[in-house]
Amino acid sequence: MQKNVRTKAFLLKAMRMTVTQFLLLVAFCGLASARPTKAQEVLNTSVSLKIESVEIKRVFNTIEKQANIKFVYSPNAIRSDQKVSLVMTNKLSEVLRELLTPLNISYEVVGTRILLRKKFPEKSASIDEISVPIPNAIEPQEQIIKGRVTDAEKNEGLPGVSILLKGTQKGTSTNANGEFSLAVPDNNAILVFSFVGYEPQEVLVGNRTQINLSLKTDTKALGEVVVVGYGTQRAKDVTGSVATINQTTIKDLPVSSIDQKMIGQVAGVQIQQLSGAPGGGTSVRIRGSGSLGAGNEPLYVVDGMPYAAGLNQNFNPLLLINPNDIESISILKDASSTAIYGSRGANGVIMITTKKGQYNRLQVNVSSMRGVQQVPQKGRPNLMNQQEFADLQRNKIDIAVRRAENRAATINDYPVEYQNPSSLVGDGTDWYDLLLQTAPIQDHTVSIQKGTQDSRMNFSMGYYKQEGVLRYTGVERYSANLGIESTVSKRVTVGVSLQPTLINQNRTNTNSSREDVIGVANWANPVMSPYDANGQLIPYIRSPQSKYHSAWSFANPLFVLRETTQLQQQFQNLGSAYLEWEITPDLRVKSSLNTIWATSKFNQFTPSTVGASNIPPVAGTGRSSNSRGDSFNWLLENTLTYNKTFQKHRLNALLGYTTQKDRSNAINLNASPYPNDLIQTINAAQAIGTWGENQQEWSIISYLGRLNYSFDDKYLLTATFRSDGSSRFGAKNRYATFPSIAAAWRISEEDFLKDNKVLNNLKLRASYGRSGNNNIGNYSHLAAINPGAYVFGNTQVSASFVGLSNPFLTWEESQQIDVGLDAEFFNNRLSLIVDLYNKESKNMLLNDVIPAITGFNSQIVNKGNVRNRGIEISLGGTPIKGALNWDFNLNFAFNRNKVLSLNENGDRVLSGNNDNNPTHITVVGKPIGQFFGFIADGVYTAADIANPNIIKTAQVYEGNSKYKDINGDGVINDFLDYTMIGNPHPDFIFGFSNNFSYKRFTLGIIMNGQKGGQVMNGLRQSTDNLQGFFNVNKEFVNRWRSAENPGDGTLYGVPKLTPSWGHRVNSRWVEDASFLRVSNLSLGYSLPEGLVKKTGFINSCRLYFTVQNLAMFTNYTGANPEAQSRDINNTLSPGFDISSYPLARTTSVGLNLSF
Repeated sequence: MQKNVRTKAFLLKAMRMTVTQFLLLVAFCGLASARPTKAQEVLNTSVSLKIESVEIKRVFNTIEKQANIKFVYSPNAIRSDQKVSLVMTNKLSEVLRELLTPLNISYEVVGTRILLRKKFPEKSASIDEISVPIPNAIEPQEQIIKGRVTDAEKNEGLPGVSILLKGTQKGTSTNANGEFSLAVPDNNAILVFSFVGYEPQEVLVGNRTQINLSLKTDTKALGEVVVVGYGTQRAKDVTGSVATINQTTIKDLPVSSIDQKMIGQVAGVQIQQLSGAPGGGTSVRIRGSGSLGAGNEPLYVVDGMPYAAGLNQNFNPLLLINPNDIESISILKDASSTAIYGSRGANGVIMITTKKGQYNRLQVNVSSMRGVQQVPQKGRPNLMNQQEFADLQRNKIDIAVRRAENRAATINDYPVEYQNPSSLVGDGTDWYDLLLQTAPIQDHTVSIQKGTQDSRMNFSMGYYKQEGVLRYTGVERYSANLGIESTVSKRVTVGVSLQPTLINQNRTNTNSSREDVIGVANWANPVMSPYDANGQLIPYIRSPQSKYHSAWSFANPLFVLRETTQLQQQFQNLGSAYLEWEITPDLRVKSSLNTIWATSKFNQFTPSTVGASNIPPVAGTGRSSNSRGDSFNWLLENTLTYNKTFQKHRLNALLGYTTQKDRSNAINLNASPYPNDLIQTINAAQAIGTWGENQQEWSIISYLGRLNYSFDDKYLLTATFRSDGSSRFGAKNRYATFPSIAAAWRISEEDFLKDNKVLNNLKLRASYGRSGNNNIGNYSHLAAINPGAYVFGNTQVSASFVGLSNPFLTWEESQQIDVGLDAEFFNNRLSLIVDLYNKESKNMLLNDVIPAITGFNSQIVNKGNVRNRGIEISLGGTPIKGALNWDFNLNFAFNRNKVLSLNENGDRVLSGNNDNNPTHITVVGKPIGQFFGFIADGVYTAADIANPNIIKTAQVYEGNSKYKDINGDGVINDFLDYTMIGNPHPDFIFGFSNNFSYKRFTLGIIMNGQKGGQVMNGLRQSTDNLQGFFNVNKEFVNRWRSAENPGDGTLYGVPKLTPSWGHRVNSRWVEDASFLRVSNLSLGYSLPEGLVKKTGFINSCRLYFTVQNLAMFTNYTGANPEAQSRDINNTLSPGFDISSYPLARTTSVGLNLSF
């Protein structure tokens, strides 16, 4: 970024911590360096078992909870489904002896992990097998194979990996450092390596004596445990619709926030990139739009803390979380999953878990990326060149002269610049390209993860900088993450974390109107130059003048970008502390405190040298806008968890109490005029024009519970409830309960399917539940008091206007039914997930018209119902497995949105604005926010003029725009002849991810898109406007010129009247929004381990090359079919694109190191 940002003082202030946070940090740093627990101490832990015919994997789970240890073993070596019986209370060592000896299983204690190995009994020779020495016979010599098995990504040794000689029971396992030694009979021996959570591999020994192998993470195994609300669950036990995102697929994407990495990864999650501005927000919809007035963005939960990240095109709140610090993402889609979040779960929940340290391990990781961004040619404006524009201006002057003086125009009637169009060679000034640049981008993160036997720590620091492809814009982020967890006793674990982040953002106005810099660049006069004879930028471009007609003059958009300042500074710290006490092996209580402290500062200065369209700059008229704000949000949670396994029954119960409060304060000042542009502080202005202070406060109290029950690992049941009380709603309707119930049947565990060779897993799910939406203002239920005045006689009297309160106002409620199927085939090589859902949102928050006899015009009430119904399909698999590996994930989502009711009268809702007319309409029986305007019907012809059924108004003449007469009265009228002209909702959305690997190379391709749906190109108000004020789309070269030269018959000619109807909202503005985007292509290479080890300190090194936003295939003529004006509500008025900040293509190289 090229603007000087003074941040040192702010950094010092922002990075301060409270005394409590500091003391906690010091305490936990001490805990992190606690001495290692000896193996004997682990084995002396008391364990109590009372089991009968229970699978040994469940016994291991019980012991893990009681002894605070972890069993590590290979399922290929040890059958986890074999059943055992044991009644015993003793030291762990004795329990393991009684339990494992009959099973021929040995063990080794490594820290708090117990490595299990299968004992391979030595075969004793019988009398018949005793061989008689044969003279001169050569005995076969076994060769000893040694080696080390490591993690393919982290290059760390893996303990407990099973190595079997294929076709035999002979084998061994790796030690704590991942090393092994095994005797094999000959060079043709094949070794089979397997380990929990990793893909197995087979290796031919050949003539080698040293085999070092890297095992790749089994992404399916990683998904065996998923994060849900207030806990985790095994994937096979999940009864609701919960999706996880493969972090390997998205880790190299060169983007600033996690929502951008999620694009196209999950069925039913529509993430729209509304703008390419650095730090700009996205729109996220889970299963459609279910609200008319309370927002449709999902709830984000970061490490247990609900995180406000609603749509904000200027500043994306998720930018405050470094994507490189994220460990996992789970998306809760159905009511069974989201009801645990009650009044905030109606739009879905996205669970984000940040990285933690690992016990008994030190890991240092460095990731570094640098790249460049460029705007693709696709989507750039295709406007008239300077000769064609001059011809348009002459055409307009010809008509003006004829109307004013009833004569033909002469050469002297034209401005000098237009008198000889043939001399205007070339395209002229490309104002759009003038604003663009090839912009650098960089992202660097260093992390340290350290763990002892009883403590673990994670520390990371990140730096991200992105200069915008629009000059003088960009964003810069400084981030850190420190988390410490420690087991202070056998039954008590404590943890604390801090995540401070500082953002500096230089921005400008885009996605707003034809008056912002992108808007002007789309219609500015191509004949004019942005530079003077000395190569300096001209502040104000004055178009050639004529007394008959002149195109608009305008502020040079590049000069505006350079001279104006819009600097946003944002600091946030996410803090948390918790204590967990294991009361008994089955009962745990956890208490946590989460906080978000944030401050913000915004400075905008417009110097007097910057004018506007047809308003030249005036000295001494500079102006500024400044705001300051801070907020503090705290959440206190107390939960009690009970886990119990007995015989074929498994029970998990959760009870909780939470309370949360948020308080914020903001002040803003607008000052002008400034005598000069050098001193830009507020005190330099002559006056403070307006100012205001805004204080907000809200709180919520909740009781929650969940019961998970499993019988024989076949039949699953989940029931949840949450009761919320919120200060945001009326005193008469402040509390509500949100229940849900779900069930699942693991059919593949039934005897008739258990040994099926094709179908490995089949689960049916069904759920029903209610959740709410409380995303409205904090005081909407109260009567608003606004200052005002009225005239009584000859006196002006100050007064206040008091609004109408609604003590019964409450949250929107969503009821959802979901039926799903999970299946896996061909030894888990192919997976299929299908969900059908029906979601009805009731009690919409609407500003309803009320009888005038009350003294008021409107009131916020709970009215209206919306339904979303659809199907989601996810198909994943590994078609090729081996040295060459191919994994893919393909997902589709079909959603149908429908408004079921609005108010008692069935009134329609009009929204959007263009020339004071609406652009969208919402009616019962149709999806939310249909496009609304004229239907273009070509141009008026001589036959139309002769038609007596067409009433001849001033706008009815040959060559002018013709629109359909919707109401049939013979007259075309604004608004009265408007009708629905398009649907912004797609038929379906999709995503397709592919990951290939061959030896040390990896290749990833991600695609996403939508089929169907439409977008309204709002810039056509200017670029389809032939009044002569603007440059227009190149297609209008073939416009109507005369009855003898009608052009293509659909494009109207230069209008005779001003204003004309050619620039009214009409169906020509509505375009197909279907697109296919190759959103990412990445190629990676991991250096050979032997080469890396020579450095003496590097464990692994990976290089990668990636291209983000590689290609876009669409019929849309604008820059971005997903763009949305930031000045128009994207729920009631979706799909309205105007002057959008272009999406850049980013080419980058990166380096991942581990030490």
